[in-house]
Amino acid sequence: MQERVLIKKCLELVGQEVLLKGWVSNVRDHGGLAFIELRDWSGTIQVVINDPTVKLGREWVVAVTGIVQARDQKLINKNTQTGAIEIVSKSIEVINKSEVPPFDTDTDGRLLDENTRLKYRYIDLRRPRLQNIMRLRHKYMLAVRNWMDQAGFTEVTTPLLTSSSPEGARDFIIPSRIHKGKFYVLPQAPQQFKQMLMVAGVDRYFQIAPCARDEDPRADRHYGVFYQIDVEISFPTRDEIFATAENLIKETYKTVAPQKEIITFPFPRISYAESMDSYGIDKPDLRFELKLQDLGFLKGKTEFNIFNQAETLKCVVVKSHEFTRAQIGELEDFAKSKGAKGLAYTKVTESGFETGIAKFITANFVELKEKLNLQNGDTLFFSADSYEKACKVLGQVRSKLGDILNLKDQNKLAFAWICDFPFFETNEETGKLDFGHNPFSMPIGGKEAFDNPDPLKILSNQYDLALNGYEILSGSIRNHEPETMVKAFEMVGYGRDEVLKRFGGMYTAFHYGAPPHGGFAIGIDRYFMVLIDEPNIRDVYAFPLNSNGVDVLMNAPSELRPEQLKEAGINLRND
Repeated sequence: MQERVLIKKCLELVGQEVLLKGWVSNVRDHGGLAFIELRDWSGTIQVVINDPTVKLGREWVVAVTGIVQARDQKLINKNTQTGAIEIVSKSIEVINKSEVPPFDTDTDGRLLDENTRLKYRYIDLRRPRLQNIMRLRHKYMLAVRNWMDQAGFTEVTTPLLTSSSPEGARDFIIPSRIHKGKFYVLPQAPQQFKQMLMVAGVDRYFQIAPCARDEDPRADRHYGVFYQIDVEISFPTRDEIFATAENLIKETYKTVAPQKEIITFPFPRISYAESMDSYGIDKPDLRFELKLQDLGFLKGKTEFNIFNQAETLKCVVVKSHEFTRAQIGELEDFAKSKGAKGLAYTKVTESGFETGIAKFITANFVELKEKLNLQNGDTLFFSADSYEKACKVLGQVRSKLGDILNLKDQNKLAFAWICDFPFFETNEETGKLDFGHNPFSMPIGGKEAFDNPDPLKILSNQYDLALNGYEILSGSIRNHEPETMVKAFEMVGYGRDEVLKRFGGMYTAFHYGAPPHGGFAIGIDRYFMVLIDEPNIRDVYAFPLNSNGVDVLMNAPSELRPEQLKEAGINLRND
């Protein structure tokens, strides 16, 4: 019996008979002579059919026996991998027919309705773009696992059913049938488990870990479950952790993005405070400069009351660019969409400021020109507000300017460590103290740091890794002292008894020789999305939920049968 070969293999088999099996991607019937585009996992190839009795439809599954033939030089299709050859059919067997597909699979699919694509995802995944993403993701994960193994890490699988833990997002709750009235949750991260692995003596742990968080979806954040390269190391220095992440990234990214290059290696380090002050965001895009400039020296000196009365006044200077009225309007609308009341601007000429708010700051021209090194043709964009809002809005405008000015080179990878985050922040909804980041991080200065009368000034040994305006990694030197852990939670309102009830396993473990430890987690999906220039994170998953968190393929979430609710001890309320 003849053995099936993949289409790609035909490049090596010119003149030989082959058996191919796959899907009919396209049919061109010229009456007595037909051409089909046959597709399998390895690629596509043209099949020539001289039998007028053969009738085929799109997406039918067929077996083709034929001779691999070199195409005439004038007929070579340079747009496909197998464009220099074709199959002259000897026989065709229809294995399975297909109904007319709801859409074509020979485009990238981005212009189609997403819910339709996801409802028929098994067809959508036949398109070359998505198959290539699946192959690249496999290659990257394999490269990561091989690198981690060579670097002395051991992959350990942690539980998918655990207890609730305050880690920054809502939990996905799972009722217990056996223990009615009690609930498991899906882990937001393997945080406590990996820390207890350090106590267990695992020196270097990693895992490709699923993380379940009930957060609103975005273009760069998948709803429900995402995956991370989870890493933890015993007895580390922060430099050792940074070097591990940097070398892992440097030595694996070219498996999927060989055309890209890292701008700076080792990665630069920026404090959280500096990042917010200079870029207005804690995940700055460093492919371009455009730092936020502080204009505190102008307070009370201008004829513009908004500037004089604002807590913070900052600007971004764009060198030698002529903005159109439409671009200025686009930037003003964009700033308003981010919470600003407007976007003040002006342009530098040889004689002074022109357009925008020029008349209000004409008297300040000489001082501004000297301190900001202004040149003829420069444009200034201003933000005047509270410190946090002025930085945030102007940081968003900076990013938008990067788009307008084409400063975001997709083939450049600008990594930067953002370090020393505030341990606590004020919860916007409750007004109370809350964790700014990972609650299991070690405060800089140890337990004594919690004696600071202003808890908002306590810093955490927490760090993120930014890449081209995205956060792709988060980590910290962990707390390994039981009473420091209790104190951290007491600061945000958890009593000792509640801490021991929620985190008793880790609290007890820390009494049995817990080593200092720390680590990080890389958000694979978002990082991979950036590497392959994919604008929508949902397409890096084989079977994603849609933008509303619904699985339209499997109809989830869905109602349960009454007997299932009864088994779990659940009564539904309609209010």
